Amino acid sequence: MKALERIKRYGLKAYIRTCLHKEPTPELIEKYRKKYGEKLPLEKTERFQTTMWDVVMEDEETGEEVELKGISSKLHKEPDKARDLEEVERKAQAKLGGSNWHLIDATYRGKNYYWLKSEIEPEKEVPIKKEVKKEVKKEIIPKEQIKEIIEAGKMAGLTPEEIGRMIKEILK
Repeated sequence: MKALERIKRYGLKAYIRTCLHKEPTPELIEKYRKKYGEKLPLEKTERFQTTMWDVVMEDEETGEEVELKGISSKLHKEPDKARDLEEVERKAQAKLGGSNWHLIDATYRGKNYYWLKSEIEPEKEVPIKKEVKKEVKKEIIPKEQIKEIIEAGKMAGLTPEEIGRMIKEILK
């Protein structure tokens, strides 16, 4: 394993301690940041992975079959092939333009690893001034409609956060 890969995986401080057998000082940290790049992690990062698939999709109405290559799942910490296949099917449906396409065959092509910071920074939202609203009658949306909206969002390939925001906007 090369030095840069070790630094990305374990962090600069751990690399200096274990590989160089020295104590990480600000001078050493600065030296290696200049040598390998400014955006090196100081502490250990978490490993995430995506899986790559070649899939064959079939249109349930016409029976047409289409082969798509190199579709990847989303980033996850833990491996789960069933979840990855569902995500790949949704991505393929989004590419083909409809929920009438269904997965027939999937060939596993491997996985890609990514080392990211463990603390994912939340998106900073700009505070919006709320206007004083007069009484407005709220419509009550039945549970069946909400379930249909959720299913449509899943078929469109939206993440659970996006579906939640969409439902929140509808219920306002």
